[in-house]
Amino acid sequence: MTTTPADPSAPLLDGRSIGIAYHAIAAVRDRLLAASGLTFHQSVALKAVADGLDRAGAADRVGATLLIGAAQADALLGELAGAGLLEGERPSLTGKGRDVQDRFTDAVAGLTERLYAGIPVAEREIAARALAHVAARANAELAAG
Repeated sequence: MTTTPADPSAPLLDGRSIGIAYHAIAAVRDRLLAASGLTFHQSVALKAVADGLDRAGAADRVGATLLIGAAQADALLGELAGAGLLEGERPSLTGKGRDVQDRFTDAVAGLTERLYAGIPVAEREIAARALAHVAARANAELAAG
């Protein structure tokens, strides 16, 4: 069902606008990550451990977030341990891991403030709901094969 926009001159949320925003944000994020020495996938795994998840829980979250298999998610945790950022069977951050995580988290918080400054909360809520619906539908498409 196609509907007519309330304001025909207003841009519509679509795959192109989402893609453009994603790639712009990812480029800035990757610049922040370069300073930490992490890949994006590694940063997701480090965050899962920083949130207190055990190895299985961290691997599950990483797999679901990045849409990768359990073996790949577990390998990311192994890479972080090999780099001295995680330790233990129930992984926890080492001092070095905590420092990397804290610096990256602080950098992302500053970036978020700059990128979303001046956008009204109501508009951000609407965009979040729309993106959640689109993501759920895309995940359903993936699950359907």
